[in-house]
Amino acid sequence: MKLLIDAGNSRVKWALHDADAWRAEGWVENEAIAELAQAWRDFPVSRVIAASVAGPAVAAALQAVAPCEVEWVRSEASRFGVRNHYHDPAEQGVDRWLAVLAAHERCRGDVIVACAGTALTVESLTEDGDYLGGLIAPGFRLMLTSLAAGTAQLARPAGAVVDFPRGTEDALASGAMAALAGAIERARDVLAQQTGRARPMVLLTGGDAREIAPCLAAPLEIVDNLVLQGLLRVANAS
Repeated sequence: MKLLIDAGNSRVKWALHDADAWRAEGWVENEAIAELAQAWRDFPVSRVIAASVAGPAVAAALQAVAPCEVEWVRSEASRFGVRNHYHDPAEQGVDRWLAVLAAHERCRGDVIVACAGTALTVESLTEDGDYLGGLIAPGFRLMLTSLAAGTAQLARPAGAVVDFPRGTEDALASGAMAALAGAIERARDVLAQQTGRARPMVLLTGGDAREIAPCLAAPLEIVDNLVLQGLLRVANAS
């Protein structure tokens, strides 16, 4: 049984897959990694394959609780017919690369891959397998935290996302959400201009995916654990 781990800036997400199907999954905050030893103890894990953008301390903590040696995956110049046009693939967050690999398997046409977590990443992938690059922006809560820290009057809870905010709390929530949705929609328009084809599908994943989805146009699909799906592709090929 394979244990797949996606270590992000705030959370560690994991899933177990045998030769046939996903068997279990879960997540913990990065501060609670020690709890994973108990979560994994009853599973016959034969391999641990992981990706991390969280830094060496998180990687060391995961190795300490893993049932066997962790195999760390990195971004690459190409894999599975996808060509990475990043200037230096080694500096690219591996979660972004894995999400693109999973999207290429899932979608035959052009696709925008948006991962909405602590940060928002927006990747552009053509139907021919050219990964053209992507955007990185603050995620929803990070935007609000930055506004609270950098302005005198905005250190307050966010309100509701509405079309016409008539109060500061709603203006904060609506402005942050509009910025996230706008980044995704602009990437979609730019990719369509580049390819000369129709506006592409958006695959949306991450903890804030369901909050952003109502602000986006079709075609759109929410996909849970897209990074783990890409990780499984790599694990099965090695």
